[in-house]
Amino acid sequence: MDPDTTCTGEIDQLRRKLDEMDRHLLALLNQRMEVAKQIGERKRQEAQLIFDPIREEAVITDLVTQNAGSLSALGIRAIFQEIFSSSRAQQGVLRIGCCGGAAGLLAAHRRFGSSDTYRMVRSAEEGRRRLAEESIDILVLPKQRLLDLSRWRPRKPDAQLPLTVCGESDLPHLLANRWMGRCSRFYIVRLGAEPLRPHDHPKRQKSVFLVAGCSPEAADRWRQRFGGCWAQTNRCVGTDGSPDGGRVVGLWEAFDAPSLEVLQESCRTLCGDSAWIVRLGAYPVSSGSHL
Repeated sequence: MDPDTTCTGEIDQLRRKLDEMDRHLLALLNQRMEVAKQIGERKRQEAQLIFDPIREEAVITDLVTQNAGSLSALGIRAIFQEIFSSSRAQQGVLRIGCCGGAAGLLAAHRRFGSSDTYRMVRSAEEGRRRLAEESIDILVLPKQRLLDLSRWRPRKPDAQLPLTVCGESDLPHLLANRWMGRCSRFYIVRLGAEPLRPHDHPKRQKSVFLVAGCSPEAADRWRQRFGGCWAQTNRCVGTDGSPDGGRVVGLWEAFDAPSLEVLQESCRTLCGDSAWIVRLGAYPVSSGSHL
């Protein structure tokens, strides 16, 4: 028998096996979509959001931990984020605003999937307005643009801050270096003051805080005390001739941060009575995430 014929026959047998597996996978996925549809009905009854990043991250983390095959963690994440996207489509349309041009669109698509709806947003201010008028559900924007969502003041406002950082998405390293410039790291923001159940997930968490009303020297003391990543806004609040002259607003990221009560007391000690800190969000992250 011709060796080439034998090899072709073996490949055909393996392909038929793959075809059978694909049909089984398709049947299971359709069953999953039916369950997702039932969950969507319950969510509508209880006025819950479609997007649940903590639940999604918990599922992916568990699957990566339980994986005993050759499928990579990156492959598991990519496959199941598409499955989650299709499941969300059974529950309703998730409208995602993308700020940051092509980089923002790519970061959003990489994090969510093909079954969600994407809308380009020209600026952080437009994104804030669209969230407020409920024409989008989620905003994806470059991390350095988060402070542009509102005119932060050095004194703590009476009302709760109107947004929550509920996740993040980074572009692949190669794309970020080659043609996307500085816009390679993005926050996922939703409207509302309360974090999405930050303590329900026992795995590694990243918290994002707004620290305001402190001097640059106080910000340095804060960084030395707590570490993490400090992203100070490019502008100072107030002028040199005003009582708030030289005081700054900044973002602070940290893994497994202390409680907010501890941080508020430390803020007063290190930064003075005029300074304040609030948590903008806390969310689970994969082991490869960085500050």
